[in-house]
Amino acid sequence: MQTNDWRALYRAKKTTPEAAAALIRSGDGVAMPGAASWPYAVDAALTRQLRASGGHIQLNALFTPVDTELLKPENAPLVDYYVNFLAGERAMIPQGNVHFVPTHLSQNGAWICARRPRVTVITCAPPDENGFMSRSISASHLDRAVLEQSELLIVEVNPRLPRLASEGECNHLVHVSEAVAIVESDHLLAENPSPAPTETDRAIAGLIADLVPDGACVQFGQGGLPNAVGECLAYAGKRDLGVHTEVLTNCVMKLMQQGVVNNSRKTLCRGRSAGALCVGDQELWTFADGNPDFCFKEVRWINDPRNIAQNDNVISINNAIEIDLTGQVNAESIGPRMYSGTGGQLEWVIGSQWSRGGKSILALRSSYRDKQGVLHSKIVPQLAPGAVVTTPRTCVQYVATEYGIADLKFKSCRERAKALVAIAHPDFRGELEKHLPL
Repeated sequence: MQTNDWRALYRAKKTTPEAAAALIRSGDGVAMPGAASWPYAVDAALTRQLRASGGHIQLNALFTPVDTELLKPENAPLVDYYVNFLAGERAMIPQGNVHFVPTHLSQNGAWICARRPRVTVITCAPPDENGFMSRSISASHLDRAVLEQSELLIVEVNPRLPRLASEGECNHLVHVSEAVAIVESDHLLAENPSPAPTETDRAIAGLIADLVPDGACVQFGQGGLPNAVGECLAYAGKRDLGVHTEVLTNCVMKLMQQGVVNNSRKTLCRGRSAGALCVGDQELWTFADGNPDFCFKEVRWINDPRNIAQNDNVISINNAIEIDLTGQVNAESIGPRMYSGTGGQLEWVIGSQWSRGGKSILALRSSYRDKQGVLHSKIVPQLAPGAVVTTPRTCVQYVATEYGIADLKFKSCRERAKALVAIAHPDFRGELEKHLPL
């Protein structure tokens, strides 16, 4: 396609949010990206349309911002919302229109396709010289299968979104010709800075850093603990680290700037930090904009254990809510009440252990205090009634708390329990020992 052709197409497809929203009919299934890639202009126009007409849609998304119009409590009769990971959505659950879909993170596109949305609305950075638009920081969970299955693709173009380096299989690019309607927006991007690490985070991180050899390929999550791990890796003078992770954060940016991460020993995306989502603040987005040291792919590719395992010495680090004495890990519910979701945990637990020299680490604080200030152990004889098993005991390798690291791989049930008791909070070790299996 000639350059002039796509520019003419862009002008022809450019429309108002109201006209784009009018393409969506009552009864439609609609797919949207989340977080800082939420299409605010179309969201607001569609909400006004549904309120005026009394219509109803099925929305399929995740990481939906709390300030979206469609999911305000007063609009609950207009929208049924299907989601496979809860973050800000926790506050929306009492509305009665939030429906949780248990899936792995790499299946985002597959489960949304299974619900057959007629319309997909995405946000993109402005086109490059060839008419290709980057789906940018948080839209890759709507993979190409969703875009191609939908009857209509509406693109909201926001110049604040960075263009992320992406090419080849499962890339982030969309061409102007694929859109039915294009809406221009200048909405501020919601920043998501990670919390500062606590002293407990730093204690756990120091132990984890000892398991990371030079040249390892590391998967980081979000939050205080991953930031603390990054600090410890830099302090320990680790060299030639690589990154292959679902979420690229400010922590990864700092390690790249410090030279701790250079991706020189990776097999897959050598020389580049590979990820699906870019979650952080403006400093990170400026650093990532057009940066060839990154390689962004759809989450189904990044989180595929077969791809994870192509790199040697993959170290995956994931959080847990509680773990029982046999090694069953709950990382997504408080008893029967959903708190987050399966996410990519099991995919990384498996992929890292398939990697030559790889290690899977599940980290949690040994204890917590409830609202009354009472201390409770996170290592328990049995998971709470109704709790979800995110990672089965057969897949668990290393478990880390601030009191040490337990290697459960190929241990008997009694050996596992003893190892977990040893890293539990000292106040609970005596009681836990009463529940050792035979």
